[in-house]
Amino acid sequence: MNAKKFVFLTCLLALLLVWLPASVNAQDDAKTYTLGVAQPFTGSLGTYGTDFGKGIQLAVDQMNSQLSDAGVKIKFVIASADTTGTPDGAAKAVQTIVQTTGAQVIVGPLTTSEVLGAKQFVDANNVVIVAPASTGVDAAIPNDNIFRVFDPPDNFAAKAFVQIANARGYVNVVVLHVDDPFGNGMVSAFTTDFQAAGGKEVSDVKYAPNPTDLSSEATKVSSEVTRLSASGKTAILCACYLADAEKLLPAAELDPTLSSTDWMGVENLASPDILKDSGAADFLRKANFISVSASDSSTPLSQPFIDAFTAKFGAAPGPFTNYAYDAANIAMLSMVVAGNDGKAVKAILPFIADHYIGTTVQAYLDANGDQSLANYGIKQVDPSNPDFVAVGTYDGSTDKVTMNAGS
Repeated sequence: MNAKKFVFLTCLLALLLVWLPASVNAQDDAKTYTLGVAQPFTGSLGTYGTDFGKGIQLAVDQMNSQLSDAGVKIKFVIASADTTGTPDGAAKAVQTIVQTTGAQVIVGPLTTSEVLGAKQFVDANNVVIVAPASTGVDAAIPNDNIFRVFDPPDNFAAKAFVQIANARGYVNVVVLHVDDPFGNGMVSAFTTDFQAAGGKEVSDVKYAPNPTDLSSEATKVSSEVTRLSASGKTAILCACYLADAEKLLPAAELDPTLSSTDWMGVENLASPDILKDSGAADFLRKANFISVSASDSSTPLSQPFIDAFTAKFGAAPGPFTNYAYDAANIAMLSMVVAGNDGKAVKAILPFIADHYIGTTVQAYLDANGDQSLANYGIKQVDPSNPDFVAVGTYDGSTDKVTMNAGS
């Protein structure tokens, strides 16, 4: 294990021992705590959920090793359930974990719709959710039992998109988005900020979650671009999940209007996976596609995480998997202090999170229990390679997009 990481965790655990209940610290046998893991292991988000589960497993293995080395009589085990990527599935997954294992802390679910699907149960039963990647503005709620610890809410990304739209001279924007709290929240935030900044019309084209085909939506977006272009330069913003965008692009590539219009897209679309198809890569280059994405910043823990994950699972971690790893660490450190007690974990978790240095960024929670530090990378398709390259940044503390020279 990386020496810096070992020292960091050992020092933090030593501090946490000050608060440990005497009954736990004095026991001869290890106290076993169950950490719930509710992720979409199947469905269109299954690749993400599976990788998130691996990141959480790595965090648990490392924590158990550190606790053992420190002589702390606590051990963590995992209880997992598949959310299937739906609100109902998330509610059932969380209930199953809690009712069958007694776990009071859950890492996940992944999307905002899943998080909100489980919200009523966790709030009513003093269960804490530590969500690694939920960003929808509808889940920014104070005093509930949901903590979204690393990916900031989408109102920040919306502000960045507005500045990009203004800099590029877009008068109107057609937003194609999934009809769920993530997509609806993004279009609402973007519309408000875009029109406040002088933009004209934002046309809203929705599609149902988990679509099998998006050809009809592509036709509607094309029609709206044609209509709005009469009053000024018009662009497309895709607030879509990656698997959905991959279904959309074949139809978009064949449409003369869509293939000659500028595109913007949310962070999960800035993935090398979408560029594996050469036609899609060429389309996005010609479309001047730009994404407000996770920052490429790093900490001393970034590479050790990647190395440990790759050594354990034989492949590098996928996008945002480090957020799941970090969320699991925050959840477990809170439980080391507070035990398997939802009320106590809820009380101590913001303190733990605000003092946690993650694998890319520090966690620092706002009044809603959400990440308050918004630092994004602005990315476009590399002109000569099937990959995304950074062309700028967005700093939420100053609300400013800064583009690289020549971008």
